[in-house]
Amino acid sequence: MQRRQEALADVEGLRYLALFPTYRSFVDLCGRLRFQVRWGQLYRVPRTSVLGHMLIVAILSYLFSLEIDACPKRCANNYFTGLFHDLPEVLTKDIISPVKRAATGLDRFVKDFEREEMERRIYGPELIPKAWQPELRMFTEDEFVSKVTIDDHVRHTTSDAITASYNQDRYNPVDGELVKAADDLAAFHGSVLSVAKRHFELTIADRRSGEETALSQKDDCWHQL
Repeated sequence: MQRRQEALADVEGLRYLALFPTYRSFVDLCGRLRFQVRWGQLYRVPRTSVLGHMLIVAILSYLFSLEIDACPKRCANNYFTGLFHDLPEVLTKDIISPVKRAATGLDRFVKDFEREEMERRIYGPELIPKAWQPELRMFTEDEFVSKVTIDDHVRHTTSDAITASYNQDRYNPVDGELVKAADDLAAFHGSVLSVAKRHFELTIADRRSGEETALSQKDDCWHQL
């Protein structure tokens, strides 16, 4: 591992990780999501990590942003919102949406708890500089709500309104609705893969069962002869 790190010593990001332990701690915290499985309580093949899901959402959000001719800042914000939207789950673990919707107020309780944990584990110890914290809050809090920044105040709006009036870098726009669509599409894609995999497994099992039955019947015929 040390030799691999030395080979990449000229990469600026790795130099920062070596120089600043807090950055390293933040990256390590994010990296834990690669071991955290989405819908972990259910049998799903292939299993999807939270980190992999976040990357898929980020890529889809960026591609969707290009499709609607979003300004550069809007493209970047949508990408990073997709990339960090499930970051609080590293602290609270994955709670599937049907469970959150099962009881009135549970979803809001989970959101409040996520904010408290982010404050205690990331913002308070300053794992990232204070200058970066407002952006990370924007990416992880009310992540599916469209927002713009006017006179240093964040205002909720809609993606249609952003396209019509705020599609400029100076408004720091974020399409929460677009990221939500990307999130749903990524979840649907994972479900389709899981169903297709299960269907393939059942098809193979049925075929093997059919072959075994045919061979058994063939043997019976030979014995009768």
